Amino acid sequence: MILAIADPPYLGRAKRWYGAGGCGDGQGRNQADNHPDAAIWDNPETHQKLLTELLARYDGFAIAMSVHSLSTYLDITGTDSRNGFRVCVWHKPSAITSGSRITNNFEPVLIKVPDSRRGWASNAARVSDVLVANPPKVNFRGAKPALWTKWVLDLMGYTDGDTVDDLFVGSGMVGNALENYQEQLNLNS
Repeated sequence: MILAIADPPYLGRAKRWYGAGGCGDGQGRNQADNHPDAAIWDNPETHQKLLTELLARYDGFAIAMSVHSLSTYLDITGTDSRNGFRVCVWHKPSAITSGSRITNNFEPVLIKVPDSRRGWASNAARVSDVLVANPPKVNFRGAKPALWTKWVLDLMGYTDGDTVDDLFVGSGMVGNALENYQEQLNLNS
């Protein structure tokens, strides 16, 4: 199977976190990579194009997002779980506060499970659709903990021999966690 993990700049936050003049340009704490074209990710159409490309190229995938972009993706996928899509939740107990009085303690993760790995016949392990894990303690906004990567791989039914593309390298933590996960699978087999 060919799988992908996509953690694009979040809708409405891309220029601020990754663009010139934002945190990505050295203008604040928790800096991220600086990308001159970051502002394109502040357009819903860019996220919809990403989803269309993922559907064309991959058997399964995970897309990290903010709660504000969930409807952008659901406009294409719908909410019927029989099509292989599932909205899962990464609950972050120690999330950073925002300018809102409502604390943002979760991020949706849209999962496309490969057709052959959806039901019990696939022999895939049961996995909760909620992960409770704190963000890693790194100075890189948007970084995911290793447990997050293992969780999305388990949700997609990852097995040894699958190909996994990390489409937005960012801090490199997803790639490192993927490597460690694959090594553990090899040690246990």
